[in-house]
Amino acid sequence: MELTTFFANLFIYTFSIFAGILLTFKLLWPKIESYMLRTSSLNRSKAFLRENLQLTYTAYERLLLFTLRIEPYQLMLRMHNPNQSVSEFRQALIQEIENEYQHNFTQQLYVSSVAWHTINELKKNTISLLKNSSDGLPKEATLDNYISVVLKHMKELEPNPYEDAQKILKRELSI
Repeated sequence: MELTTFFANLFIYTFSIFAGILLTFKLLWPKIESYMLRTSSLNRSKAFLRENLQLTYTAYERLLLFTLRIEPYQLMLRMHNPNQSVSEFRQALIQEIENEYQHNFTQQLYVSSVAWHTINELKKNTISLLKNSSDGLPKEATLDNYISVVLKHMKELEPNPYEDAQKILKRELSI
């Protein structure tokens, strides 16, 4: 009889402990699950913010490079071809600006509207400068004459719009 009582008591204690553990698990599981979901969500948010910040930095870097690449002196130095006429050269410069702009068009997703507006205006004004600089030239003007006129107009610009655009981009990036 003692053995039967022992096993009966063992069964009752084991069942009670198992029932207690099951009840505790059932009560605590929603809290554990909620904590795990919040932790997972926070980790995803941090990863998203880190990735978004990297994209923003990259966008500002690319737009800074864009302002340098469309600056007339740099552009004419890079695109100079003495075998071109003034109109061919001017058209090649404008096409290069358009290509650079199209290459960087999606950067507007990651920069402020002020920064993007500054880039747009800089592009438009650069193209206008290149077009208008050839208006007063005689038909027989050389490429060097055209380059001189463009550089003269650039010196007259106060403040320098390319430097101002770069300052705006750098200031926004440091915020």
